[in-house]
Amino acid sequence: MRTLLQLQAAERQDKPMQAPPAVLSLSETAFFFDFDGTLVELAPTPDGVLVQPEVVTLLTELRRLTNGAAAVVSGRGIESIDGLLGMPDLPIAGLHGAERRDSNGDTQRIGFHDERLLRMEQVLAEVVNANAGMLLEIKGAALALHYRNAPDREPVARAATERLVADYPGSYVLQPGKMVYEIKPKDVDKGRSVRAFLDEPPFTGRRPVFAGDDLTDEKGFAVVNELGGVSIKVGPGDTIARSRLDSVGALLGWLDAIVTAARSA
Repeated sequence: MRTLLQLQAAERQDKPMQAPPAVLSLSETAFFFDFDGTLVELAPTPDGVLVQPEVVTLLTELRRLTNGAAAVVSGRGIESIDGLLGMPDLPIAGLHGAERRDSNGDTQRIGFHDERLLRMEQVLAEVVNANAGMLLEIKGAALALHYRNAPDREPVARAATERLVADYPGSYVLQPGKMVYEIKPKDVDKGRSVRAFLDEPPFTGRRPVFAGDDLTDEKGFAVVNELGGVSIKVGPGDTIARSRLDSVGALLGWLDAIVTAARSA
């Protein structure tokens, strides 16, 4: 049986995708962005991404023009994003929401230092050692098994992570992504993260905009669609998002146009 997200995506396959709006009232809008593949190009390894200077400039301007209602919602940890953006006051939901820093700078975390995760880490480390090109990313409350540099190892990555998640039913779930399988706490996802931000100032009462490129972003799109917001798929692939931009560069260009229009309004 297909999930609701799969049914919604299938329903949209034959419908033309809209372009996102050219003008938004920024005093009434809240922005949420995935990071890898959305604000920055994907890289062979998580540490290899390059942040273009315009990304920081655009985020800074969006925060100014929205009175702070702009956040990153990512599978990366907060510390990793801080190191790449250098914006320590930016609201961030990291690890799909297992950690979240609000607009006051307060951070909540769940699922860290769990002994079950440590045991899974040991098992996956052995898998990586036996399969050249695979990479294990240890995230604190989650584990990501990357096979981007060994695409033929996808069945191995899938089987290893599926077995581990099955050992802890009700506690962890498997999140497929672009050339990665991630084990994360069950009750965290990007949709919940977007809702949590929208329950707090300065996001409360605003129309949400969420941009993302991967399967992990679909639950964020679902929440934004439900609330009458703007959901933007970056790049190819089936999606329940109602708008699409072809690339990271296209998203940054759209944001630049939004900011420019708001300045001149």
